[in-house]
Amino acid sequence: MFFSKKINQFFAVANCQSLVKAADLINVTPSALRHGLNELESQVGRSLVKRSKTGVTLTPTGKALYEKLFPYYEKIKSIENQISSTKEDKQNLAIKLDGLYYPDLKTKLLSIKQNSHCYNLSLTDGYIDNIENELFKDGFDLVISSLDFEYSNKNIQSVDLCTQKVGMLTHKILLDKHKNQSMKQFFKEETLIQRSSTLQNPIFISTINRLKEKGYQCHTLGLTEMSDVLHFINEGAGYCFIPENAHFISSITNEQVQFIRSPFPFDVLLHQKVYFKKDNQKDLADIAMTLR
Repeated sequence: MFFSKKINQFFAVANCQSLVKAADLINVTPSALRHGLNELESQVGRSLVKRSKTGVTLTPTGKALYEKLFPYYEKIKSIENQISSTKEDKQNLAIKLDGLYYPDLKTKLLSIKQNSHCYNLSLTDGYIDNIENELFKDGFDLVISSLDFEYSNKNIQSVDLCTQKVGMLTHKILLDKHKNQSMKQFFKEETLIQRSSTLQNPIFISTINRLKEKGYQCHTLGLTEMSDVLHFINEGAGYCFIPENAHFISSITNEQVQFIRSPFPFDVLLHQKVYFKKDNQKDLADIAMTLR
């Protein structure tokens, strides 16, 4: 409210030590957050953050800026919270995703977060093995997954979202390196880089096992955030598997980074679904339909 967007973005990254978590916290996309940080760094004239395999840390200049501004930031944020507390109470809306990366859903969920003023929306990303526990024990309002769950509870409803084919994202330098070799050799010699949550997903594990049955070898590296995965791909450090989403793919590919539509000897399809309780007070069916 009182601070500029760029300063709020800087503090969000500093406190979360993660671009994706910071972006979710302040209701922006990771790309918009990176753009804001770049603008702030241009104004300061020095780098403020640095990325690594484990997340984001502040540079010496970033730490100095943080320490000088934080006392004022904390006081003003306290004033903002006092003002916000006088507003009408919002309902909490807890959503869980299954660990796979869905760029289309991220955009739609951010839109809900920005446009639905009656909800405090929280997103959790992780392993899902029992849909009834997620909805009734853990208390999530919406659970989004590409797995088909069996359940006996008649109070559970599901809505089919979309089906996306999985392809491969990699750097042109690696494609040129293996231009006279098979994709099987490409997978064997290069590193498959994914988010750690994706590596734990049963669909991803099944895909790797199917590749092994076909004689393919994959060497994996797990990173915390998708932004880190994309950074490694941009550096020509390996390749990743990613759903084919026209808008998202066009935003991350260029003359050097390319998307391969059919890298597998079989099709890998993600059939997204959203699960929720029929009996609820939050119009969950309407929210689920906006995700289609």
